[in-house]
Amino acid sequence: MNLNELINLVPKIEVINDSEFNALGMATTIFNDEKVLAFLADEKFLNAICENKNIVALITTKEIYNKRIIPENLGLVLADNPKLFFYEIHNILSEREFYWKKFNNSIAESAVISDGAYIEDHSVIIGENSIIEPGVVVHSGSIIGDNVIVRSGSKIGTNGFQFLNVGDKVVSVKTGGRAIIKDNVEIQHNCCVDRGVLGGDTILFEYVKLDNFVHIAHDDIIGERTLITAGVKLAGRVIIGSDCWIGVNATITNGISIGNNSKITLGAVVTRSIPANSTVSGNFAIDHAKFIEFIKSIR
Repeated sequence: MNLNELINLVPKIEVINDSEFNALGMATTIFNDEKVLAFLADEKFLNAICENKNIVALITTKEIYNKRIIPENLGLVLADNPKLFFYEIHNILSEREFYWKKFNNSIAESAVISDGAYIEDHSVIIGENSIIEPGVVVHSGSIIGDNVIVRSGSKIGTNGFQFLNVGDKVVSVKTGGRAIIKDNVEIQHNCCVDRGVLGGDTILFEYVKLDNFVHIAHDDIIGERTLITAGVKLAGRVIIGSDCWIGVNATITNGISIGNNSKITLGAVVTRSIPANSTVSGNFAIDHAKFIEFIKSIR
């Protein structure tokens, strides 16, 4: 899609420099090969946008544009409220199947689907030998691989929690992405796996295991063989590496990454990214050894 086409969708905008894009995203979002349209409402985020090589187009204000600080190679749209316009465009494009096209369900003959499960009537894939227990709901936009087990009460492909405060009202942001469950994943009882919001995917890679009452929010990516125990809450756009352990009732804030082979101990509240091979504890979580030293110091 080209920026000039947006004029037909949302009026009262001005295209300064046309550009083709095929995804929407934030400055700090990690992309593959997408050509991304982002927004800039505050110039303090300009460096992050310039560093993200996937961003090819930008929505910003006339005031920021007039400062001549935006790289000339970026497509450019002017709007009074860039963030609001960004999400208005996203909501419209979600309805128009910009992110992914609806398709007929594809459920393997060897998959075992309980009569008590509910599978939406389009855009669901369930692979070979997968088991869907009673009380499971699988929403459209859910791609479930081979040998996956989803235990009773869990929900796959639910709407992400994304809202925009604009003065005296709150705008609901539509969930435009998918939920992808790779082969050999096991999801225990009463878990929730949201779809991605901005056309990206929430992904659980091979051999990920979720214990009971785990919430995987929109656009989270969980690496191979990572084990997530009961009651864990992940906010949106969290990236967890391979072979990690997330302890009981841990909470991880949005937009951060946890490196490979890391351990988050029970009840930890993680508010910043953690490098590979780390163990962290506490609220707010710090290196486990430092946490133990602190506990000993106050006894």
